[in-house]
Amino acid sequence: MRYLASALLFLSLAASLPVRGAQLGDLPGEDVSSSGGEVEKSQSKVTPTATQARRAENWLAPGVNEQLSRDRILIPLGKGALFVPTYSEPRREPEVSAIDARGKLARTGQTGERILLDSGSYTVRIGSGTGGQQISVRAVIEEGHTTVVPPQWGGLIVETLSALGEYIEGEYEVIRMEGWINYGKGRGLREERLQDIKTWLLPPGMYRISKPGEGFNSLRNYITVQVNSGELKQVELVYDKAVAGDIVSGGSKALNARARVGRNWRFGVRAGGNVNLARQTDDAGIRKESMQVSSDLRARALFDNVKYLGSSEIFLQDNFSKEKGRRFNVLSDIAQVRTNWTRRLTPWLGPYMRATVETNIFPRKAIQDTVKIATMEDSSGTMVRRIQLDTSGDFVIAPGFDPIKLGQGAGVNIEFISKYYLEAATQMGLAARQTLVKESYGSNPQSEYSRNQSIYEIGAESNLNATLRLGDQMALDLRLELFAPNANPSRLRLDDFTADFRFLLSRNLELGYLYQVSETQRKARNRYPSFHNVSLRLSFNY
Repeated sequence: MRYLASALLFLSLAASLPVRGAQLGDLPGEDVSSSGGEVEKSQSKVTPTATQARRAENWLAPGVNEQLSRDRILIPLGKGALFVPTYSEPRREPEVSAIDARGKLARTGQTGERILLDSGSYTVRIGSGTGGQQISVRAVIEEGHTTVVPPQWGGLIVETLSALGEYIEGEYEVIRMEGWINYGKGRGLREERLQDIKTWLLPPGMYRISKPGEGFNSLRNYITVQVNSGELKQVELVYDKAVAGDIVSGGSKALNARARVGRNWRFGVRAGGNVNLARQTDDAGIRKESMQVSSDLRARALFDNVKYLGSSEIFLQDNFSKEKGRRFNVLSDIAQVRTNWTRRLTPWLGPYMRATVETNIFPRKAIQDTVKIATMEDSSGTMVRRIQLDTSGDFVIAPGFDPIKLGQGAGVNIEFISKYYLEAATQMGLAARQTLVKESYGSNPQSEYSRNQSIYEIGAESNLNATLRLGDQMALDLRLELFAPNANPSRLRLDDFTADFRFLLSRNLELGYLYQVSETQRKARNRYPSFHNVSLRLSFNY
């Protein structure tokens, strides 16, 4: 009996030991089987679905091992789990669908989180676009195991900027050049919401990012980017103006936070510049010589852990020109400091706070030799408008560090639903703006310069973004943006309402309908000007 009791005690201790996992192959991160804490928590072993996969490159998310450790979902008896790694954050990436052997939808979930399933063989659908455009991967689920799907797709994040370096809500389309497949429209976000930009999950290949409505063979308003499996590509798209502008440049974002301090802090710096010397002789024999100097500096610090996501960035950009016989001229001078912090409460809820400072470093002078200056003077108790001339050729429009623009904001991001057929999220918050002026001037349509005034504004803002997918061929994108100056509900203004409908008639034929409306001045004859556009896009690739 003593030996029998010893044997039973030994068997009970052996049964309580954690089960070691299988190798993760070439997946990013450490081997999960070596992480005793993770295996002990889930009481499961990790089974790969492929032996080879590309290593992580420029992911915003941590490696697979840490993603599994962060996930709080436990595998109950009789179930297995599917795990699709995330490149950025689960709430920013499309939903994952698991289709059983009978072709029925078994369950949906997010990347970076375990999806509980019964044992069996499944088709996993991942990616952006309509259902027919998503990537299909086979996966076998075993009871008590976590099956990790190696990344066979690429990630793409598109940030949209104006030519002055400000983040704007520019619109674009993502088109795969092989077969000219349109994966839909996207929109950039302002500085305070960069952490909410959606991540495209796409099959590897060459993609064309173009202005909405441009033909596939257009020679303007587009850039191209290569998307590779297992990689997250970040792209900057630059428009010549903030509203309804054309695309003037763009490409891969070279700023990567490579230096690490501990596990949470990362830092990165990007700097560059160029000097351009030119000599031109026209048909009249007149020679012109010019020099242009430009510089660019970005420095970023990122903090990322389970509870907080923070980013701080310094951006400096300067352009100078000098023509023979003319003075040195400042073409562009931008100095910005930006910081954003988000508290992760749940996967669908997270308040944020932000602050920005923007100014110019170098004094800027008027190009004209003769400048009209408009002033309002008090003459015997009556304000009189006077025009003065400055013929010195050295009239300073904006001294150094004048004006200074400050911005603050606080709000909350709420994701109502995140399913394949419907995605809906809203952002609500308070925003404050201050423009501090000392000696700077602005011009009017009459080419007159007048002293700028300091501006102080505060308001409540809210927007709603939703995507409705109707089957594999139809999609509807909705956007609603409201603003209440001085947080006064009676002054609530419709800044934008957009409905964008797309119907894929065939692989080469797409029908689209776009409706936009916004509120203008309340005294205008038409308070809600609108825009309708019906398009039929035909593409042919031989």
